[in-house]
Amino acid sequence: MMKTILGAVAAFVLTSGVAMADDCVLEAEAPAMPDPKTATAEERAATIAAIKEYQAVLGEYRECVTMISDNEELEIDVRKQALKDYNATVESETKVVKEWQKFSKAYDKANK
Repeated sequence: MMKTILGAVAAFVLTSGVAMADDCVLEAEAPAMPDPKTATAEERAATIAAIKEYQAVLGEYRECVTMISDNEELEIDVRKQALKDYNATVESETKVVKEWQKFSKAYDKANK
């Protein structure tokens, strides 16, 4: 009887770890930068808003995967994948910020 209960608990923990990982879904793409030579002030403002929205979505996603990576009851592979997913969002956000900086500098130069 005890083996059956322990087996059921272990199966639940393993499957709930997978379910938890499946609950963390990043449904956003990094915003594209407009052409700095032809972009309007409105397009620039819309790009800033899109970047902020993207960062907010990344923040929510990171909270979710952090709960998984910090959960010592989950399998190590599930936790490692959550950490990799977290790091991927940091890389993506860094890329967007660098692209914005390039865009902004070129936009300012083109609109002097």
